[in-house]
Amino acid sequence: MTASRTEQILTDVLPHTTVLGRDAIEQSQVMDLPSLLSREAGFQFTQTGGRGGQATSFLRGAASLQVLVLVDGVPMTKQDTTGAVSLEHIMLDQVDRIEIVRGNVSAIHGSGAVGGVIQVFTRQGAGEPTVFATVEQGSLGTSRRQMGTQGSVGQFGYSVSVSHLDTRGINAANIPQTVNANPDLDGYTNENRTLALSYKLNTDHQLGLRSTQFNGRFDYDVPSSFSSPQDVHKGGAKIDSNSFFWSGRLNPIWSARLSYSDAKERNTTQTLGSFPFATEAETRSQITSWSNKFDLDSWVLSWGADHQSQGIEMSTDGVSGLSRQRSASAVYGGAVFNRNAHGLQLNARRDHVQGMSHKDSVYFGYGFNLNRYWKLIASHSTAFNVPPLGYLYDPYSGNSNLRPETAETQEFGLQWASGPHRLRSTWFDTRTSDLLLYDFNTWQFGNVSRVKNQGLETSYSGRFHMTDLRASLSLQDPINQTTGLQLVRRAKTLASVSVSQSLGLWTLGGSVRYTGARPDVAGMPELPSNVLVDLTARYVLSRDWTAFGRIENFTDARYQTAFGYNQLPRTFTIGLSWKMKPVKP
Repeated sequence: MTASRTEQILTDVLPHTTVLGRDAIEQSQVMDLPSLLSREAGFQFTQTGGRGGQATSFLRGAASLQVLVLVDGVPMTKQDTTGAVSLEHIMLDQVDRIEIVRGNVSAIHGSGAVGGVIQVFTRQGAGEPTVFATVEQGSLGTSRRQMGTQGSVGQFGYSVSVSHLDTRGINAANIPQTVNANPDLDGYTNENRTLALSYKLNTDHQLGLRSTQFNGRFDYDVPSSFSSPQDVHKGGAKIDSNSFFWSGRLNPIWSARLSYSDAKERNTTQTLGSFPFATEAETRSQITSWSNKFDLDSWVLSWGADHQSQGIEMSTDGVSGLSRQRSASAVYGGAVFNRNAHGLQLNARRDHVQGMSHKDSVYFGYGFNLNRYWKLIASHSTAFNVPPLGYLYDPYSGNSNLRPETAETQEFGLQWASGPHRLRSTWFDTRTSDLLLYDFNTWQFGNVSRVKNQGLETSYSGRFHMTDLRASLSLQDPINQTTGLQLVRRAKTLASVSVSQSLGLWTLGGSVRYTGARPDVAGMPELPSNVLVDLTARYVLSRDWTAFGRIENFTDARYQTAFGYNQLPRTFTIGLSWKMKPVKP
């Protein structure tokens, strides 16, 4: 479990955690990771245009730089001048489940976990062998093709899946609101794949390999007085994650895992026009991790160590502008206790990043079961976020004197759980110091602000007979304490409801999402509130075949998440999926 590094029943987890399994992903019928997460408590994202446009995610008001993303346990750190992993290119075809942990959990996962952690688990090989395929066609010239196989044979487990998405898209720029933007359509293509192999040496030891790639290519707009309406802008983002691991049980109470991972993200842009140029940036991390777990009656103890090498290569028109590397190491330990009505979690971690002093972080949480249904939860936690190499050493905007961001959070929560129902409400108070922002006074990145966010977030998931229901409500107040102003593009109110109803061979679903008004960047008008409605339908044709369809933005709402950029209008999609299910004797 992402919230503690140990396996736990979800109702026992103390940090506010949501798990979205493959069933929830398929019910939603959405294509990419941000679209799915936008239905969950505390999560919001902005996008400069339609599908594939640059996205910025917020979790509890913390921006992408402060939200740690892991793919199969591998941190996807990004070291350029954005510092934000490109979530918009992570397609859900390859995802088995997602865990969202809100709040400071640097004591468990290290740098970047200020707003929380989003962990993506890709398809794994297990169970009876099966083959699957999906075809989909929709508005705006959108098409999607996916096929794969997974299962296990004897001691060998496998999963292979490939997918292709293509759309001609919309014009990313809102022409009346922008200057010199190209009025053409901005299309998007994504090719993605996963490979997972495992082999059980015996009942206690296993070897494995996991490899994932998301490759997005997109058109975009850069409206400015230096642009021309005839300029064509193209970009690409390729996210790779590869890992090798051994896991085993060394004795009845001691289990361990050793892994080596290589993760990278390569970003490119190309401008074709009066002043053509091209940029390239590649972030790469190699991580060696050793973790241990001890099961002792009511206690689960854990400890481990990580070593990471981080690097960045940036160039413009083939001329190197930045080439840097650094190392980072950490030791950590934790304890989880459950007995009778009491639950306790304690984590501590020390990180050392080359060129900076060490950082210590802690998590302390306590839960008390009032009865079999109700639980009180309280926690204190600290977190930190190390400046990316681009923030430190970019030749134009870098500042080598930057300090890591630090954060502290207090939480009080109430949980009700009964059968398939789980309701969790959490009040939180997060204070962040030395916020990393671009300073327009110095034309460099700086530690220019202190921010706070107080709020109440509530999430519910449950099933009533043949009806699945999910709902969330987030009330927050993200404030820049230096200026006293609300943080840009963060809404104070977020809400969503999703329902899926089975009616014989039919499954009908829908979701409603509300985003409150919020300020845009300085000098731009406030972004008004908006409501989005999506509808889905699924029909079982036979044991192996299913037809499906959806309508996104059913009311054809005109809204923006960033001033000057359009969002998708009402779109229609139909598709057909086939899954060869094993015949039971």
